[in-house]
Amino acid sequence: MFWLLLRLPFWAALLPSAAIHHRIGILLHEYVHGIPFRKYRHNLWVLTLFEGLLLSCGMFELFRATHLAHHRWLNTVRDPAMQAEHRNGSNGAMLSRLGALEASQQVKFLRLYLRGKVPYVRTSQFVRGLLASLFAIIGWCYFGQPWMLAKLAVLTVATSLLSSFRGAVEHHGPPGQTAFSNEYRVRISLFNLNRHIDHHLNPVRPWYKLRFRSEKPLPPICYWTYWFHVYVKRDYVLLPPPAQPHMDPGR
Repeated sequence: MFWLLLRLPFWAALLPSAAIHHRIGILLHEYVHGIPFRKYRHNLWVLTLFEGLLLSCGMFELFRATHLAHHRWLNTVRDPAMQAEHRNGSNGAMLSRLGALEASQQVKFLRLYLRGKVPYVRTSQFVRGLLASLFAIIGWCYFGQPWMLAKLAVLTVATSLLSSFRGAVEHHGPPGQTAFSNEYRVRISLFNLNRHIDHHLNPVRPWYKLRFRSEKPLPPICYWTYWFHVYVKRDYVLLPPPAQPHMDPGR
């Protein structure tokens, strides 16, 4: 990704870099759940490293905390995704679509965190991510690449948009649907995160062991059409919580 950003005009590097950036985030999601390393602090070291590389300035720690809460209280009023859904639903159509972006949701959680209302954020991890990003910013400027800061910011917004498409298809559907999540097929690998029911049932299962739990996963086109139904037509709703008690989200 950095080779593309450094060697190609940004207009040519944007789409392939956004695809790579998105999939870096999906693989970092494994470390959020504590899958690669037995000691969770080792997973946090990797997250801190990539906070610097991607210039996320501590925001990935907010994602880590709210994502684990999402798993613990899936599709209930305590689910941060459900809370964001309610906030977006009270806005106009355009603000609702902007509010669907992962980045805008994390900015809202940042405000809540600074007001002491997101207790499951690790402040030490947030600070480490912020410092790693500041060192990276200084490094890019020192080596004469200040425009890399803007490029990475644009990629963060692009990845946030791609994540909103995933969020729409994974946790929404027509009113009356009983499943707590959808599974769908894709043209380009998402490291099996599209096998989303299995991921929620087994949050600490490595991505390469996830399997479909649905007899007929949704077709690839649903990755795009569900976003339209959720944020434009608004005829799809958040799916109900699972019938069983919450699953262990990992660490």
